[in-house]
Amino acid sequence: MIMFVALYAFEDSYFNIETITFSALICIEMMNILSEVHIIKPAMIITILLTIIIYFVTIITFRSAFQLVYVDLNFLIKVAITSLICWAPIYMFGVVMGRCDPN
Repeated sequence: MIMFVALYAFEDSYFNIETITFSALICIEMMNILSEVHIIKPAMIITILLTIIIYFVTIITFRSAFQLVYVDLNFLIKVAITSLICWAPIYMFGVVMGRCDPN
């Protein structure tokens, strides 16, 4: 699903799809983690910050795979929208299932 949304949102930058989907994947995974926990502990915050740092180091290290020229505010907004579109149905399904069949 992430590929279809990314291709639709970024129709003019097909060659930049690696940067788009990698960024959206990282965002979706962080949102999945934060939506499943009930209490956020300091170790989780440190882990999320380390993940973000490793993400930026990866993008800087592999400049041949990622095109940093296209990373701007518009790019970040489209990645955020793509992430929300892909994450929201799963989250809503979990909320509905939690309401219909509580433990």
